Amino acid sequence: MTATMADVAREAGVSASTVSRVFSLPETVRDDTRQRVLAVARRLDFTPNRAASSLARGRTRTLGLLVPDVVNPYYAEIVKTVQHRARAKDHALFLADTGDDPADGFELARAMARQTDGLLLAGPRMTDDMVRELARSGPVALIGAQLAETDSAYAELSTGMRHVVRHLAALGHSRIVYVNGTRTARTVGHRRPVQEVCDEYGVELVEQLGPFDLTFDNGVAAADLVPTSRATAVIAHNEMVAHGVAYGLARQGRSVPGDFSLVTVDDTFMARTIHPALTALHIPIDVMGARGVDLLLQRIADPDAEPRHAALPTSLVVRASTGRPGGGAAS
Repeated sequence: MTATMADVAREAGVSASTVSRVFSLPETVRDDTRQRVLAVARRLDFTPNRAASSLARGRTRTLGLLVPDVVNPYYAEIVKTVQHRARAKDHALFLADTGDDPADGFELARAMARQTDGLLLAGPRMTDDMVRELARSGPVALIGAQLAETDSAYAELSTGMRHVVRHLAALGHSRIVYVNGTRTARTVGHRRPVQEVCDEYGVELVEQLGPFDLTFDNGVAAADLVPTSRATAVIAHNEMVAHGVAYGLARQGRSVPGDFSLVTVDDTFMARTIHPALTALHIPIDVMGARGVDLLLQRIADPDAEPRHAALPTSLVVRASTGRPGGGAAS
């Protein structure tokens, strides 16, 4: 016969509500009492009904994750790490691809919020006001983006861009072109400091190309404009764009890094599989996704806490796509 919560409570000398809290809110139960209840539960082979417990507390034990492009390897890696972390925290995950339209993403997020305990917005294309409205209605955390009033886990890109520019300047590049992302991408604001870094190192930043939607085809289109910039190095907004730039330059009969050095931001597996392998500003996607889940669960447990922000360091990974102007190898 299967043991019940009442059986555990009777054997442990506590109330049924205490047994329930041991399995649902263990931090609210004294350690000695919690250990006694767990010992009895193991002896009786008691397994709590998590679904019933969640319903009793008004919880679904599910989280919603919204990404703008699930095909993009950057977001695919976020999905993987978020799902892994959510599962480790005993939560299921609902996934939605919002596309680039802010209004569509907002409506999809509102619908998902009614079915989950909280929302994770990865690189949301929504406006700040839309994100704030969602956060006023329920728990929300951002991944790969930052908003002062909302919990967020993001890469500290200003310092990373400094490393990129310093690397290119050390190779002898004095003119750099930056292939910009769509203006609805919230990370654009974090990458604008590249102008300040160029000024500091005496490097001319050619008028930024874009904004472009973050696709391979738009990278190809940007490549058509690169030679007219008279720059010798290109920084691409992300890997999808960088792949398109490399392909477009090759189609013109130009080489990387012989004619143009190329740096990307993200550093998923794609940076290593293209030829030549891409020098990249590495973003710790696995850590960022996991921290986003943790922040959201903390928000669910404590809705009135001050917003928490996790700024994660980036690092420059030098590969074969950067060299000296005129084709000299990087040392």
